[in-house]
Amino acid sequence: MNVAAVQVVETPAADQEGQPNRTLYHGRLCLSDAFLTFNATERGVYFDSILPLYTIRRVERLNDTTNTFSIKIVNWHQHQILFRLNVTQKQYDDFSASLTAHLRKQISYMKMLKKFLATCPSEIVVGDKPLEDMDQSTGGLGLVFGFPGDPKKLKDKSKMKLWKKYFQEYGRNLTIVKTPRFARLVRVGLPNRLRGELWETCSGSIHQRFMNQGLYARILEENKDKSSLSLEEIEKDLNRSLPEYSAYQTPQGIDSLRRVLSAYAWKDPELGYCQAMNIVTSAILIYMSEEQAFFTLSVLCDDMLPGYYSTSMYGALLDQIIFEHLLEKTMPVLHNHFKKTDIQLSVACLPWFLSLYINSMPLLFAFRVLDCFFMDGPKVLFQIGLAILKINGDALLQTTDDGAFMNVLKVYFNSLHEPLYPESDNPKARTLTKFNELLLVAYREFNGISDEKVRELRQTHQLKVVAGIESFAKRSTVRNIDDTAGLDKEELGIVYDKFYNVLYYRQRQQKGDRMDYDAFELFLGSLASWAKISAEDHEADRERQLKVGKTFMLRLFESFDRSHQGSITLQDAVIGLGPILKGNHNAQITLFFKLHDMDQDNYLSKDELLQFSETLLWLFRKTNDEEHLNSVSAFLRNAFEYSEPKEPGSDDKYLSMASLRMLVLADEVLESFFEHRFRDSFQLVEKAADKQRSLGREIFDSLFATGVKLANNKERQARTRIMSPASSKASVVSSISDDTNATITEQNIQGEKEEKIPEHAAEAKREASSDLDHEDNDESDEDEDEDEEGGDVLEEMNRLLKEYGDDDEKEEKDEKEH
Repeated sequence: MNVAAVQVVETPAADQEGQPNRTLYHGRLCLSDAFLTFNATERGVYFDSILPLYTIRRVERLNDTTNTFSIKIVNWHQHQILFRLNVTQKQYDDFSASLTAHLRKQISYMKMLKKFLATCPSEIVVGDKPLEDMDQSTGGLGLVFGFPGDPKKLKDKSKMKLWKKYFQEYGRNLTIVKTPRFARLVRVGLPNRLRGELWETCSGSIHQRFMNQGLYARILEENKDKSSLSLEEIEKDLNRSLPEYSAYQTPQGIDSLRRVLSAYAWKDPELGYCQAMNIVTSAILIYMSEEQAFFTLSVLCDDMLPGYYSTSMYGALLDQIIFEHLLEKTMPVLHNHFKKTDIQLSVACLPWFLSLYINSMPLLFAFRVLDCFFMDGPKVLFQIGLAILKINGDALLQTTDDGAFMNVLKVYFNSLHEPLYPESDNPKARTLTKFNELLLVAYREFNGISDEKVRELRQTHQLKVVAGIESFAKRSTVRNIDDTAGLDKEELGIVYDKFYNVLYYRQRQQKGDRMDYDAFELFLGSLASWAKISAEDHEADRERQLKVGKTFMLRLFESFDRSHQGSITLQDAVIGLGPILKGNHNAQITLFFKLHDMDQDNYLSKDELLQFSETLLWLFRKTNDEEHLNSVSAFLRNAFEYSEPKEPGSDDKYLSMASLRMLVLADEVLESFFEHRFRDSFQLVEKAADKQRSLGREIFDSLFATGVKLANNKERQARTRIMSPASSKASVVSSISDDTNATITEQNIQGEKEEKIPEHAAEAKREASSDLDHEDNDESDEDEDEDEEGGDVLEEMNRLLKEYGDDDEKEEKDEKEH
């Protein structure tokens, strides 16, 4: 259920009269079984919240005399959230009733909150407990072996203060709200002790971890004595996972990595373990506990980067084609140069994407890329990659082979720490680095690359990628089909493509090579136009007609499902389609007869004849003429007339197969339909696509290994310089108070309370904005929103320096004086 709504947000800053400022965000409020979400729909406004229902303590209905329908929510962290719903009285009542019902079902989960929140460092930050308490909590390897970089240079203390303020104003962990300030704080680099939690918050894996508490330990325990091919592959790669980080030179670090990779391999045995998983997992384990890393790896593989860490790496290869497409559109001169000189872009860029830049640039900066990736999603990989090529464009235009191309990139990655304005008179400007420039160019020059654009390009290019990657598997599968059902090689190939095309986009739900009914419906729609469900079919006056159509397709699916498992294989699809595509009119009539003979008594009853007629009307729904309607009406009349009792003396009449055949052949429209029109409605046509050479696994391995080797050919000192062991140890301390009043009741949800809803507040002053650093003057509050348009590097990077710089400098001075 979703409705138009306005969220009223009070900010702590007071106006001249001492009253808090209020901002109105217009958007959509959506209620599901487990979540209440709000997303601003105003152009240029970023305000997004995902509130699990089990974090809601109390809900009040605020229905005043002006017909303003509002609800006030108090969440687990005692934050009050006010929504004004743009609905009618009935819609308001329905929404409240649904919310009440869903909340009741979530009460049991509230009992799990206190224990879970004890694993979240943000609770310690807001609880005003010393940061040393975090060092005694369960966390990433960095708490023991040190985090990359110098905490003072990274302004970790100041960043923690800013995040503490944000948590107090906009919630934390499970209840956090994402605003433009959230995005800016992420882009300037996350503080080490909060990085793991914020990664899982941004990716959504924190919700999976909450709902599956104990799963990680249980998987390890249940499989501790088992072996598999995946575990053998994991062992081969353990010592090649970030060897420059000290933890992976010790049994503690290696064992931690082994457990996470093994648990995921057991959780998803069909995927198991694939190349590059070890690199990404070893990186996130620096900031996350094993359990956090396990669920974050699951989200990466299943949701954010589908197909990246599969046997064929089809997801990464698909994104490589998209990356080259984007390069051609944004930098055609550079793209043409690569084509002319036969420079293979994927040799360098495939490892970028597979390792999320971890294996390409110094760790300190790779983690900054990961900050942005977890917040903004896969589009960041494209934006960063294009920015790298743009910044180095002039040098790359001078290259004539892969070696020179890779050398330019190697030199650039090793220089990311260098100042951008080394000769500037402004000391703040001298702190800006080439990495700051990289992020700025990525977000400003390529801000047109959106999630929607990436999805659109994936849909456009995926067929030829899948065709290229799976060419060997396709030939092998088609060649080994036991029963071709009369289909020739080309037709079998098209059925194969359409079958696996559907499974490709339904990877999360469709494991293996079997297709359930929902996928079958999409598969059928790709073959026959009548099977495509359009928006018109969902109109209220067509509800009955749609039900008839769904019933027919379900029966067709069941006839394909020869083993009665509730899913079909490619072989089942071929055998099911064969009689339709190759059979004569008798075969089609027999198929329809069997699909409607529900009791399988070889006769059609009155009800079954009615369903038969309704099916024909649904199949004819797009013809828009009286001829088909008249034919179906005449058929039904004649069918009742020619129906006969199965036994003498019975009043019940039935139509036999022979009589059905006679009635069909006696009608020109129906005869034409069963003779060829139904068969012809199935179009085995494949869209034209560029022919690509077969890409076997050995080619992937070779390409990946070559790319990694070239990308990693750096001076060891480049990373050694940025490693600074932290002196702290690690673990988790709970700061959650025991609240026995956290139970939600129907009474306090439905009880009405009058409260005047605030009038439309004036737009709140825009906060100081920056993607990358902090401002030095106090008048930047007018510039919030368009932090992705215009402005030079120095202006943008300098915006928030005051907040980050002054606190740490003052603390350092005080420490020295003390």
